[in-house]
Amino acid sequence: METTKRNQMLSMMTVGLKLLLICALVAGVVSFVYTLTYDQYERNKQATRNEAIGRVFGLEAPVCEELSAEKNATVWRVDSNGETVGYCVDVITAGFGGDLELMVGYTAEGSILGVQVIAHSETPGLGERVKEDSFLSQFEGLTGNLTLGEDVDALSGATISSRAVTDGVNLATAALESALQTKGGAAE
Repeated sequence: METTKRNQMLSMMTVGLKLLLICALVAGVVSFVYTLTYDQYERNKQATRNEAIGRVFGLEAPVCEELSAEKNATVWRVDSNGETVGYCVDVITAGFGGDLELMVGYTAEGSILGVQVIAHSETPGLGERVKEDSFLSQFEGLTGNLTLGEDVDALSGATISSRAVTDGVNLATAALESALQTKGGAAE
């Protein structure tokens, strides 16, 4: 009887030790792959950001200076030929299907120049329509805090996604205003 309990205990310890070794091996492989791919991931992320800024401003190679970085919003000043042409804010907001990442461009005077959807996980066929120019072009030229249904028309069947974009633009506007106040100036 005593031997059986001891054998069971040794068997359980052996299984536990094997599981521990497997977990340690998997964690090591994941850490190695993360370290190996992190730099390329960051380069891809920066290229996507620069492409979005370029589309908003119509520039091939925008020169950007980071003004501020918060949890869900990063503000850049965009220069061309040594002059400030505007500002861009990369913002993350909650959509219907998960996070929605937007790039909101502003003129040097502070009105919205354009909005680009960088990443989303909205419902295919409905919520993903927020990335279409017909919806995003509504924001162009607007200023201040925007209201869905008054300043911006929601997409039929995608009200939550439409609200998420509007909320993201409002968050971007607040982040820009905060960054400009912190830097000691207003939109040029």
